[in-house]
Amino acid sequence: MKHEVTSEEPQASAALYALGALSQREAASFDAHLREGCSLCRSELEGFDTVTASLALDGVQASPGAYLRDVLAARIEREAQDPPERTGASVIRFPEQADAAKQTTDAASQPIWKTVLPWALAASFLIAFLVSSAVKDNLELREKLKRESARTDELNQINAVLATGQWRLLMLAGQEPAPSASAKVYWDVKANRWVVSADLPPAPAGKTYQLWFVTPDAKISAGLINPDQNGHGFTVVRFPSNVTRLAAAAITLEPEGGSPQPTMPIYALGKA
Repeated sequence: MKHEVTSEEPQASAALYALGALSQREAASFDAHLREGCSLCRSELEGFDTVTASLALDGVQASPGAYLRDVLAARIEREAQDPPERTGASVIRFPEQADAAKQTTDAASQPIWKTVLPWALAASFLIAFLVSSAVKDNLELREKLKRESARTDELNQINAVLATGQWRLLMLAGQEPAPSASAKVYWDVKANRWVVSADLPPAPAGKTYQLWFVTPDAKISAGLINPDQNGHGFTVVRFPSNVTRLAAAAITLEPEGGSPQPTMPIYALGKA
């Protein structure tokens, strides 16, 4: 900022600058001010330069003016009040280095459990997840192998009946409670056994499917059918040797454990 009128501030700065009494920072600031073109301060400085030059060349002591003594006294008083400048070299860190150093210091000052515990918890959660996933995969694999084994056993039983050369096939169709239900009975006539393959709706809780030999005179239980989660059931039963006339085969939904006689609607029915 250029000065327009003479005041104590530009006079004091020019006098101290001419005497070399300004600090390095203050002298640099005054130089920059002169370069900005302040003619008033430059004029003051030239006047004080002339005085200091004449003092240096003149061997006769001369008492300084009262104004200069006041300026120096004020300068000394101000310097005494300012905190001393650090003379030792200081290291200025780059921002990222300073942040890293602060984080390192903070981490070092923390208890060891605060550093280890989060990682231990994370590791325990990961281990629990992996174990749970492995157990789930193992259960799914075992269930799949169980279904495949049952299917293989079913096909082997059917092929054994077909290989006898003396067999019959009974087709059971879905009835009103479950029109999409169906079943096939592979009847080994020589060995008096049935291989039953059925597709039924999943049984409600507390219920089960029951197979019946239907004769003109009676309905005889042939055993229970327990479908899997997909509704597929498979069983092998003995055909009663005392039954001489078979009218049909039927599947009903009964209370869990079965019933001596059918109590529920027929889900699948096929004539013999």
